[in-house]
Amino acid sequence: MPTLPVNLPHHEYSIHLKPGILPRVGEIVRDLTAHPGAFLITDDNITESHGAVVSKSLNNAQFSLSQAQLTADEALKTLSTVSDLYGQMLEARLDRNCPVIALGGGLVGDVAGFAAATFLRGLPLIQIPTTLLAMVDASVGGKTGVNFPLPQDESGYSELGKNLVGSFWQPRAVIMDPEVLRTLSPRDFRCGLAECVKHAIIADRDLLKFLTDNSRVILDCDAECLTTLIERSVSIKINLVQQDEREAGIRALLNLGHTFAHAIEPIKQLDLRHGEAVAIGLCAAAACALNVGSLTQDEAIEIHNALKLLELPTKLPQPVDHGQLLLAMGFDKKVSDGQLRIILPDGLGAARIVNDLSLEEIKSGWAAVSGDDHG
Repeated sequence: MPTLPVNLPHHEYSIHLKPGILPRVGEIVRDLTAHPGAFLITDDNITESHGAVVSKSLNNAQFSLSQAQLTADEALKTLSTVSDLYGQMLEARLDRNCPVIALGGGLVGDVAGFAAATFLRGLPLIQIPTTLLAMVDASVGGKTGVNFPLPQDESGYSELGKNLVGSFWQPRAVIMDPEVLRTLSPRDFRCGLAECVKHAIIADRDLLKFLTDNSRVILDCDAECLTTLIERSVSIKINLVQQDEREAGIRALLNLGHTFAHAIEPIKQLDLRHGEAVAIGLCAAAACALNVGSLTQDEAIEIHNALKLLELPTKLPQPVDHGQLLLAMGFDKKVSDGQLRIILPDGLGAARIVNDLSLEEIKSGWAAVSGDDHG
């Protein structure tokens, strides 16, 4: 079983990666704590499937189990939902040593993680991601958080700003079972592949070739191939997190494509999932990099081809006013001292942080994924 260590200055933990590991969750958690209780927070879509397996395993490991359910809806990823969790934690009489176990996709991990980070000033957290997106991204690195409304527009409508309220809270362990990915819808599964492409662009050109060469096997959810893909992708993230736990520098490279993605993901009429928005954001960033000379035409085509083979979008499904998109980008977390920080590919297998990209250069990215010159 691949066990990937994460070594941080004040905290160490392991990522357990193995097909069929889900029934062993109780055993793994019991090795981490002697506490008699556990608080399991589950995506309500998987309560009767993966949730039942994990509950049985925890009960077999002699945990007194309390449970809560979350609905994986971005509109519910709010402080109000966290407040509801606090109430359930109070009712369960949790103390500061009781492990909180997050079972679900990235949204569940983010919300449950933020609740664990802030209730009683911090409870031990176990992440059990059940989507590819959560496995290769959200569950690793300690970021937790919820969305928060942006200022209202002239009509009084307000979009939710992505993960604007949150904290860094490292888990005690992450447990990944690639077998559970077979239960995902094809669309949800593909969303995680966008993050794998991102990792390949910033740190491992050979991984991009692996994704391209094995696209059909990957889309068929072959467990052996997925285990290799997850291990290689997660290792890239671990390396950057270990160098820069709180994103003061190099960890920001993991935001490649995300400043663009966070501007379009909340727009309801686009109907984009996070991974789909990231895929489009990667194309916008590639277009900017091509425009400033840090990416060749052939390299940009290689990125587009990988995304297409993995059945991910490379353009917006409909035009959006560029002014609206630029305004949304201005509220992103990557804004520092009034400067919008953009991550651009620097060839394939490397990336760089750019703080001085001009408005016209950013617009060139949006134009490339709009399919026209709208805006």
